[in-house]
Amino acid sequence: MCSIDIRNITPLTDFRNNIKKYLNEIRVHKKPIILTQHGKSAAVIMDAEKYQEMQDQIEFMRKVALGLEDYREGRIVPAETVFSEIDQIIN
Repeated sequence: MCSIDIRNITPLTDFRNNIKKYLNEIRVHKKPIILTQHGKSAAVIMDAEKYQEMQDQIEFMRKVALGLEDYREGRIVPAETVFSEIDQIIN
């Protein structure tokens, strides 16, 4: 996952006036750009592939958290039982 570089802060007006330049920068460097409006952060623009990678990582961590919760709550099945049931289905 890419980190946000505080040097990549750009006023929305400058982004709008130089959109091709900034989109090329995002494509080449794969680093997000923070857009500001009236001196406050307004949006983050980032490479689409990096965005999908970030979403995939978030989904993976969500599933890990759910699995850990299942384990803590005792909602588990021994691996031998699972493999035995799979063998029965296959046969």
